[in-house]
Amino acid sequence: MSKVKKRVRPTREQAQEFNRRLDAVVDAGHSSNLYCDCELCQALAEQAELMGYREYSIIKRPSDKWDRRKQTYERIHQIDVVKMANLAGQGLTSAEMSEKMHRSKSYINKLAREFDIKIFTKKRGRKPCH
Repeated sequence: MSKVKKRVRPTREQAQEFNRRLDAVVDAGHSSNLYCDCELCQALAEQAELMGYREYSIIKRPSDKWDRRKQTYERIHQIDVVKMANLAGQGLTSAEMSEKMHRSKSYINKLAREFDIKIFTKKRGRKPCH
């Protein structure tokens, strides 16, 4: 088995230094930026590596793969919304739409809420005798 490196508990001075650098990053407003390469964020990353909180201190840039995935995801949503609007205009329920579009009923309902599409419901109760 491979040997796991045990993390040593930081000293009080190291913890105070880490908290000071963390406060500096938050004061600079970089708390929501995962891929920041400014001096404050780099110093915090190096301190975290020194204390054993991180494996590497070099902050990598994200690949374009996630942007492409998000674009295709949004494109599929747009196509589904157009299909759903056409089927809703024909008076189908969400269950019938989900069968025709081969999507789940919860997905159909989520898109209907997001894009304000009115989905009809079937009338329940007794049928008229005439």
